[in-house]
Amino acid sequence: MSTLQPIVHVLQHSSDEAVVEQFFENESLIWIDWREYEEDVIKYFNDQLPESHQIKYEMIEIDKPRGVDIVLSSGDRKLTIPFADDRTDRDSAIRAMQEMIAPRYQIRWFMESLGNDTLAFLLLSTEQWSELERQFGKDKLEFHFQPVTSESIMFYLDMDDVFALIKVREQARTSE
Repeated sequence: MSTLQPIVHVLQHSSDEAVVEQFFENESLIWIDWREYEEDVIKYFNDQLPESHQIKYEMIEIDKPRGVDIVLSSGDRKLTIPFADDRTDRDSAIRAMQEMIAPRYQIRWFMESLGNDTLAFLLLSTEQWSELERQFGKDKLEFHFQPVTSESIMFYLDMDDVFALIKVREQARTSE
């Protein structure tokens, strides 16, 4: 449970800016810049997984404007990341990694990094996330650590949407 202690602390003291700022230094956070290569994103998550659960990837040159497919594999499972024809992107890579590691693990977006060009993510076992949800409730946990789903948009949010989300979060925080 000691790996959860910093997360428990930030959730217990989420209205304390100093505690939240200190959590930004937590070594469990996976920081991804909007300019990262997708294969690096895969490596960052793999670095947090036991070797036996890591996701392999293969880069395959293709005849589309994006120039490459990335195929993820684990055991007998394979998944070609569903990129747009003209580009690769971090959102698709993160969503695909989530799909590959589920149901054993979950990637969640640390929402305090919203509005930055580098976003923070946390990868824990589903069991650990369930324990945190039992302790703090689903709403509070997801307010701070948003699950990555097949619909998640993280790096490609419109700036108006980012500012609106930040405003909603600030209003919610004042009513906590």
